[in-house]
Amino acid sequence: MASQTELFLDDHLIEMAASVTRRIHRPRKHLLNPILRPEMWWEGNQMLPYATMYDEDEKIFKMWCRCGSDMREAYVDGHAAYCCYYTSQDGVHWERPMLGAVDFGGRRDHNVVFTGDEASKCLTPQGKKGCIVSVVRHPHPKDENEKYVGLGFKMTKRGAYLGTSPDGIRWKFADEPFWQTMLDPASWGDDQTKQLIYDTAKNKWVIYRRVIPEESERMMAQPGDENWEPVDRYYRVWSYAESDDLKEWRNYRIVVSMDADDPSDTDVYNLTCHNYEQVYIGYLDVYRMGPESIDVQLITSRNGVDFTRVCRRETFIPSGVEGYFDYMVMPGYQAKPLIVNDTVYLYYEGANFGHDVPKFPPHGCTSVGLVTFKRDRFISLQTGIPGPCRLVTKPLMVLHPKLFLNAATWGSGNIRVEALTRDWKPIAGFTASECNIVRGNALAHPVRWKQNVDLARLTGKEIRLKFYMEDARIHAMSMDDNERKLAAVDASEESRESSGAPSSFGAQQGIV
Repeated sequence: MASQTELFLDDHLIEMAASVTRRIHRPRKHLLNPILRPEMWWEGNQMLPYATMYDEDEKIFKMWCRCGSDMREAYVDGHAAYCCYYTSQDGVHWERPMLGAVDFGGRRDHNVVFTGDEASKCLTPQGKKGCIVSVVRHPHPKDENEKYVGLGFKMTKRGAYLGTSPDGIRWKFADEPFWQTMLDPASWGDDQTKQLIYDTAKNKWVIYRRVIPEESERMMAQPGDENWEPVDRYYRVWSYAESDDLKEWRNYRIVVSMDADDPSDTDVYNLTCHNYEQVYIGYLDVYRMGPESIDVQLITSRNGVDFTRVCRRETFIPSGVEGYFDYMVMPGYQAKPLIVNDTVYLYYEGANFGHDVPKFPPHGCTSVGLVTFKRDRFISLQTGIPGPCRLVTKPLMVLHPKLFLNAATWGSGNIRVEALTRDWKPIAGFTASECNIVRGNALAHPVRWKQNVDLARLTGKEIRLKFYMEDARIHAMSMDDNERKLAAVDASEESRESSGAPSSFGAQQGIV
């Protein structure tokens, strides 16, 4: 590993924070939202961006959307839900390639790539459903036919299905689900909310899946579960399983649920999670019954199983006002973070109507929204009152010599960094008075000292880092073997909803 980045989403590396507060930074909703909406004869009135990726080889964005309708009169040849494929050069303007991959409604002039042949029988009977929920680029394909791995659902037997594809367009899915919960045979539980990733920290395949446990820890279906009685409250939690080879799955467990610090009328509606630098980043949909609402919270984990909700459970992506296109918000599944030119792209489903409605509204529509933010800027550690403001890390091993800060200052603010021994003694040559001042707004401020251009002299040693901060915020800290570009940030590129510093920053960037 040539670098390490600490995002400070939890207190794992923080020993002391004096007058420094962790604050959420909400991403910016794109001005052209919704960037995709149902417009074509085959798209119905629902468009859910289930799986999105950026193809580094082809330099394009790819999206697999659930399309269709819950209104019987809008079904296409009896189909209520199916998967369409979209591409984009810039992540904002999307194309509908006429693929002719499957026969749909007796036609091939569309971008539908997957359908189901069975109707949903759960709760309120609905039309034929089948969709690809999650798409992962296989890190070690045995042949070209498994370049992509997909996680999907069909109504033939409810549960989680695995499929493969050479191009993301032509798919072959298994005939049987590899994971059924006791509620799948009963046909009244979940049918689609699940995510597959390749966990690069564990070198394992991981699935996160929504379940309704109702006083049972069983994660797997057993004979007789088709007679499982509906529960008195539809309470959702999220579970986990892992595999080395996509064949044998183990370590089934519940990993995310509401707790005693949540309002009593909430539960977990959706979760998307992936590796991000040395941690896991998750976007958690919290559903509230009265008054009905959904907001997206930021969660993080060091092992992909034990999660912490960031910044006192503050909203990360807010829903729009009632009647607006994203009155209900649910992020799509991303097997990897989409970072292009130092910008993070996150796509979400936006519905202009409530979730718990007795009948689909006449003008109801679900479309695709986009939020963006600068790399690593999920939260910040920001100065407050009274001063002086200090941040001290727990002891850490110096494995990479070059230190960079993703940080911003305003007014006459600045940051100085000091290296300490384990018992808090300043190390000669690396004191605050010898540190060049960090000023401005950039993704990679280099930290240098007058006699030491970097931490090379301390490589292999255990140290603490102490940050002296005035009118400043730190988003992340990186240690690298190589130099990084400063990557200055204009204040206009950041969301006005960020819980951060004033919008006007000092013009001077870098170090002094």
